[in-house]
Amino acid sequence: MVRSPQDANIESREARRRLTPRQDPYWRLLDKGCHLGYYKGEELRIWIARLSRGKGRDTEERVGLADDFAEADGIAVMDFEQARAAARNWFAEQAIKEAALPIDDSPFNIVGPPCNRD
Repeated sequence: MVRSPQDANIESREARRRLTPRQDPYWRLLDKGCHLGYYKGEELRIWIARLSRGKGRDTEERVGLADDFAEADGIAVMDFEQARAAARNWFAEQAIKEAALPIDDSPFNIVGPPCNRD
């Protein structure tokens, strides 16, 4: 039986500072099937979105650098809240692609994230 990842405290720089560098990201559940990861290497710190579709069909996407060494700009370097928002946007894009809809900025082209599907 596969064990589900436990939520790691990755919200603040201080909490992330206490984490040990390792090969695998630390994960935080955002919604069912949607996780935000924090990879802490010796020198590199990045945010990762992971969409779990079941049966080993996980998809991951790097969403930005963590603000551990530089101030967040919301584009390349992100704090936790910015990374969570970027991950949710990526989840929504994946749902739009799954539904074979065009990706545009129209307010009528809104599909819920695929995380909450059973």
